[in-house]
Amino acid sequence: MKDNGVLKLSGIINDFSIWDDIINQSALIFHKQHNVYPNILLASDFTYRKIDLYAQMHPDRIRTTDDNGNTETLMTSDVPYDGLSQFVAEDYILECCIKNDLPEGSFTFIFDEAPDFDGEPVEKPDEPANVYTYRKIA
Repeated sequence: MKDNGVLKLSGIINDFSIWDDIINQSALIFHKQHNVYPNILLASDFTYRKIDLYAQMHPDRIRTTDDNGNTETLMTSDVPYDGLSQFVAEDYILECCIKNDLPEGSFTFIFDEAPDFDGEPVEKPDEPANVYTYRKIA
């Protein structure tokens, strides 16, 4: 679907034990349909809480990135874990954003060349980003 130049694709996570594979496969479908990867992942707070629960089962994939681009493994640092802010794969990065009117397990991908949130331009965050690095299973 295309809204005001913004590309969209909806999906659902039925099995949260493979949430990252579902997100990646859906991103590949988005790319196949639109010839560009999505850059925003919308889901409800509830969906993100379930994703966070399963993401923590792979602590080696969760990293924190500071304003200077330095990364460290989050689960071994003194930085508190407040949930994911990005999903990083080999070919794309998704910014995790909340849309609470989406049902449990549902998500929406968006590609927006110049995203803004609440009408404000996106700037570097004041706090570290919690990044989940996707690793494809052979």
